[in-house]
Amino acid sequence: MTANPEHHIDIGALQDLKEIMESEFETLINTFVLDSSNKLDELAVAIAGRDADSLRKIAHSLKGSSSNICAGALSELARQLEFMGKEGTTDGAAAILAQLKVEFDVVRGILEKSL
Repeated sequence: MTANPEHHIDIGALQDLKEIMESEFETLINTFVLDSSNKLDELAVAIAGRDADSLRKIAHSLKGSSSNICAGALSELARQLEFMGKEGTTDGAAAILAQLKVEFDVVRGILEKSL
């Protein structure tokens, strides 16, 4: 069973972004993928170290960049981690990070096909 890309990314909005950005679209996607991969690693370190403030900051950044490339589900998971950080806790964050990693892999695949 193939996942519905619309569940992961607003394909129409992504196409609009591609048309607006033209030749810069590929740079945007490649930068997002690399930056987000690094942020996933940073989130794991913050969670392992029980660093709620770092969790909040990193998740906030990922939430925004995910939203910018029309990845609503990814942005929502990052928002949940950001909220946990704001609340001063990392309890349960590892489970959300695991979901976020799976979602990121799906989103990355969709984005790479859009290039």
